Amino acid sequence: MGRFGAQYINGTFYHDLHPVAGKLLIGLSEYVSGHNGSFTYTSGAEYPPHINYVFQRASMAVIGSLIVPFAYRTCRFLGFGRAAATMGASFVLLDNALCVLSRFILLDPILFCFIAMSLMGYAGFARHRHQAFSAVWWRWLAFTGLSLGLAISTKWIGAFVVALVGLCTIEELAILYSDRKTSVLTQIKHWIARVVCLICIPLLVYLISFQIHFALLRSRGTGDYKMPSQFQSLQRNNVVSRQPHDVAIGSQITIRSHLPGFGLIYANETHRFPDNADELVAAGMPGKQANNWWEIVSGAAKKGNDTPSVRFIADGDILLLRHVGTKRYLRTGNAKPHIQGWDRRVVAAGNTTAPSAWDFWRVRIVDDVSPRPSERLYAVTTRIQLINKISGCLLTATPAQLPKWGRDMSELICSQKNTSMAEGTLWNVEQVRDKRFKNANYQKLVKRQWLRDTVWINREMARSNNRLVPDPDRYKVIESSAWSWPFLIYPMRMGAWKDDSIKYYEIGNPILWWASAICCIFVYPAQIAYMLVCHRRKCSSWKPAEIRQFWDVTKLLWGGWFTHYVPFFFFGR
Repeated sequence: MGRFGAQYINGTFYHDLHPVAGKLLIGLSEYVSGHNGSFTYTSGAEYPPHINYVFQRASMAVIGSLIVPFAYRTCRFLGFGRAAATMGASFVLLDNALCVLSRFILLDPILFCFIAMSLMGYAGFARHRHQAFSAVWWRWLAFTGLSLGLAISTKWIGAFVVALVGLCTIEELAILYSDRKTSVLTQIKHWIARVVCLICIPLLVYLISFQIHFALLRSRGTGDYKMPSQFQSLQRNNVVSRQPHDVAIGSQITIRSHLPGFGLIYANETHRFPDNADELVAAGMPGKQANNWWEIVSGAAKKGNDTPSVRFIADGDILLLRHVGTKRYLRTGNAKPHIQGWDRRVVAAGNTTAPSAWDFWRVRIVDDVSPRPSERLYAVTTRIQLINKISGCLLTATPAQLPKWGRDMSELICSQKNTSMAEGTLWNVEQVRDKRFKNANYQKLVKRQWLRDTVWINREMARSNNRLVPDPDRYKVIESSAWSWPFLIYPMRMGAWKDDSIKYYEIGNPILWWASAICCIFVYPAQIAYMLVCHRRKCSSWKPAEIRQFWDVTKLLWGGWFTHYVPFFFFGR
């Protein structure tokens, strides 16, 4: 994770599958330690002399060590005595797994710290539940919301502690609703307080973290290609920011979909459809490559020699898109798509001397965000749709991935739903090559839309997460199934496993892990079942207040274990 911190210092944009709050803290520790951003923490590389990695690792260790006092305060808020709370904090202190994790520059100690903060915050709020709307009540409720926001802004796994607090909150509000002594106005105030502190504050923290992220990363980097064209045009040194704004017949362009993850329309001679070797695969490919380029060819009939030297593209114009590398045209037809078993297939086919009637596309200009006249097509700022002249179908990007023969690219189809305004049907010119036009100043043409960019990058993060599914035919020694974790059957190695390298073995304290596994899996559910049976038979020796206290304590502790463990049985990785 050190390389992400370095990129905050040198300002180069990156893409990662995790949110940004934890990486911002890593970047802060690197900045304070004197790092200038020149070293990118390449795996296996030696640290140069100016890298104070001891300070950076110590920062993570300090954050990881905060879990211990947070655990103590949580226990105290739940009604534990000093001795019991000290013992609970000692269990955290003596856990090998947490100790090893905190030695590395990773997001995990930061995540665990914020999760522990959230539990402490909610326990403190629950301790003062009978002082509703007092200053201390508001303070702990707001602190809980802040902690939840930091947790989910570090990793989406933080959503588990959000779910835990949410379930506890629903139970509290249900109890208030069933209490006839509580007025409707008071119940509304309780709802508003929780919506503000447990929904709005975490959401605000999440959005602010991305606002800081975008503010710091203003230069071209490895992750630009994941973002919309308008975002790229505002990045320093990005190729999209150094090109013409005008587009005309004869221009060479790349075409980006407004469906996140699809990327640019791509074709080459290598990838062909298995049922028709004469047709090249035209599909979506992230990233900028030579095979993304298409030349705009006029689809209008020539009238003598009166064709102007520069012919701009207006709404309703007919054109052909000829692939620069293969000289094939973007074409549809009667064949069905490979995955989407309806509508029409889109391919790259034909040649420069014999275009087909299926190669003609009509331009529909949807809108333009630049201050220039919107009657014609521009690069970056104009959203368009492409409608096939023969069939009337709409060129549409889909999230479906082609098999290996299609290089796992996203399938491109032509949909008969030609009135749709879905994001998969919207396109824009991302890059343009045309020596007839001068480069434009996109700072004057495009405004930064950080909320749109935040939504976009989160959808790209979700797509990256969903693609990380382990191959069932490939065995990996560092992977294990959730059922084995409580029993430490397959501990994890940390770092390289070479003969000449220091080795770290990620294994929890066996006494603590095995004992807690027995308690969480067997003892506590058995105890709850026993108490329910005794309550039904009216033979329980526990007073109602004691049962309530027992439930308030254990629902948070056991519920935390359950919500952070059981979901992994349903995850692909």
